[in-house]
Amino acid sequence: MATATREKNGAAGQGPDLVRLHSSTAHDWGTEKRIHKDFYDDGTLTFFWRAHTITALVVFSFALVYVALFEVPTEDGDYNAKRGLTAICIAFLLFGIINTPDGPFIRPHPVFWRLILCMSIVYELALVFLLFQNVRDARFLLRHFDSSLGEALPEKDYGGNCLVYDSNHTDPWHNLKDKLDGFVPTHFFGWWLKTLIL
Repeated sequence: MATATREKNGAAGQGPDLVRLHSSTAHDWGTEKRIHKDFYDDGTLTFFWRAHTITALVVFSFALVYVALFEVPTEDGDYNAKRGLTAICIAFLLFGIINTPDGPFIRPHPVFWRLILCMSIVYELALVFLLFQNVRDARFLLRHFDSSLGEALPEKDYGGNCLVYDSNHTDPWHNLKDKLDGFVPTHFFGWWLKTLIL
């Protein structure tokens, strides 16, 4: 629904009138957000519901001063790059959990959900960076996180022997152990949790 207000142009009312349109949404989300910000504090948890901006700034500044002045510098470029990127991510996450607005969730604490939001932003920025790399360079960059990447995988025969229990082998469960990697239980528990949500 749109409402219109008419204003005179200029101080003396000279010239044509201006018509300003204000479009309102179907639901007042600002009021809804303010209503859910009300909580009762009995005084025992007051520390956890304050921003602590100065405290976080001082602690992080001391950590940076310690790294700059007291740690022995290394000449390993990979190690320094990893530490630098980690420090960038920590600084962004610290800024984000202090300054981003609260979302719709308040349990267990709004700071937790702000941290999740900022971690997803860092992850998205990393994916955007990888998007502009060629395949060889992207795989090389991912080797910094896991040194086993970039090596040829052993060839597996998935359809040769379908026995679950092979009594003619030294390890009767070898087929099952060979096929069940870490993805099988994680997918199973992921699907199970998704069914609980539905």
